[in-house]
Amino acid sequence: MYIGWREIRDARGRFTLITGVIAVLTLMVVMLSSLAAGLDNESTSAVRALPGDVRTQTAADGAASSLTDSRVAPIAGVPALGVATTRITVGERAAAVSAFGFSDVDTVTVDPSTASALGLTAGSTATIGNTPVRVDTIADVGKYAHTPVLRMPLSLWHEATGRDAASALLTDQDVPGTVRAAHSDLPSLVPGYSSEHSSLLMIQALLVGVSAIVVGGFFAVWTGQRVRALAVVRAMGASRRYLLRDGLGQAAAVLGVGLVVGLSSGSVGAWIASSAVPIALDLTATAGLVAGMAVLGMAGAGLALRPLVRVDPLIALNR
Repeated sequence: MYIGWREIRDARGRFTLITGVIAVLTLMVVMLSSLAAGLDNESTSAVRALPGDVRTQTAADGAASSLTDSRVAPIAGVPALGVATTRITVGERAAAVSAFGFSDVDTVTVDPSTASALGLTAGSTATIGNTPVRVDTIADVGKYAHTPVLRMPLSLWHEATGRDAASALLTDQDVPGTVRAAHSDLPSLVPGYSSEHSSLLMIQALLVGVSAIVVGGFFAVWTGQRVRALAVVRAMGASRRYLLRDGLGQAAAVLGVGLVVGLSSGSVGAWIASSAVPIALDLTATAGLVAGMAVLGMAGAGLALRPLVRVDPLIALNR
């Protein structure tokens, strides 16, 4: 990669600029990926923690309805789940929560953030809906649709929410009038999750695509400006394969530095922002996105370097 390194050294301003652009795009992808993972956790962590598959009420189109639709009749011996949004009140302070009522649970659990905001401790009394209850434990039981989850017995849930039927049955048995929702599909039953998740995935895909276009465009312009110089190298005996390998090596170096800088900056930025916004650094998803940027970036650079394969020394020198 002798020629490539000399060009980077002699035109360091241009290469610094394109490397910085790649780093900024990578930072945006990492931050957005972390935000998507954080919002996913804020919206679905409670249902992801449910034990196995569930049975929910059949909607009009035959699909599973939302977990908040309380219309499932209880069945003896089958664990039931109730889901409802309500308020927990202590004195003049109140907070919105998602109340999860389990037929096989006999304690009331409040998440730490809500307990801290309302001044609750184990043994304190609070009002859920219009029902006074005793808080047994303070523990994180997840989030549902961006609200903290309060776990309680199903009988108490009925009383606090005023609903007479459960939202789902925690079983994989066939139950008439219900449809099975596999554990991996439970997040799609959370209101608003599918549209939110799809929007974030589309933005990430667009950023990855833009990075490929930026890299390809830069090397297309750069290659066009140095066709004569490369023609001289070809006339001196350099093979097309050598020029292509040198050009791809140059692109890989620029991409590699930009991706590493952007990944490092994005990880630090995600860690700093995690104290203010819901961010969770998903290493698998982030690595996949960065790898996608690298592959598409190299593909774009490869397409831009096609003139190196077809360059004719005599024609190029006579331009």
